[in-house]
Amino acid sequence: MQAGGWAVRNTSASPHPYLLPAQASMTLFALFQDGPVLRGAVGMIRLIVADDHVVIRQALCEMLEARGKYEVIGQASTGAELLRVLANKTPDVIILDVAMPELGGVEALQLMPESRSGKVPALVLSADSQPRNVKAAIQAGARGYLPKDVEVHEIEFAIDTVLKGNTYLSPSITKSFIENSGSVAAAPNPLEVLSERELEVLRLLADGRANRQIGKLLGISTRTVDTHRSNILKKLAVKTNAELVKVAIARGVVSV
Repeated sequence: MQAGGWAVRNTSASPHPYLLPAQASMTLFALFQDGPVLRGAVGMIRLIVADDHVVIRQALCEMLEARGKYEVIGQASTGAELLRVLANKTPDVIILDVAMPELGGVEALQLMPESRSGKVPALVLSADSQPRNVKAAIQAGARGYLPKDVEVHEIEFAIDTVLKGNTYLSPSITKSFIENSGSVAAAPNPLEVLSERELEVLRLLADGRANRQIGKLLGISTRTVDTHRSNILKKLAVKTNAELVKVAIARGVVSV
């Protein structure tokens, strides 16, 4: 299907070709803590979509609503308009581009209000996948980042991922991060500096497991998992889970 430059491919035989090693063979990073999955009326997932390209935005909305489980409750062409829509409507997920007039996506993310249940998870869907822009969006509060040429089932999977409180990076985004990250080249080899327990924790973090899940799998407390994670960050000289995952892949601790 192609509408106004929006291309959707459906060539995979697998319904979920973007899973981590424990789930499949390709790359998906669902990181950080689990959280409640929110739903709109009668089980529909409410979306607000912001993109200054009207044809692309409308095609995306129609494509998602055709899946039967999404309701687009608002649209915006600029970051400023998105904030005005959010002042009156509360979606379950926001999908936005980073390059918009008046107010860009990153700036809009920083200014987004919190609802009574916390900040609404936001997914960036953009043709701009430069690592610095991905990093800026995540730091501003985005819970996921995808390029605009992804397949529809990856968008669905990303929506489900952020609704669970996790963070999603598309495989092509992750590959670019790995190739352009100086921290990966500078980081020590985990196999040389981490204990066996820390390696177990690292592999589970790279598999998208939350601290609580890791604790249950290893028979240790969540606080102990957090301590291990802090020690791993220090030993590998990185600051975030995303950087941990990049180091783990680059050094062969986990496979893509």
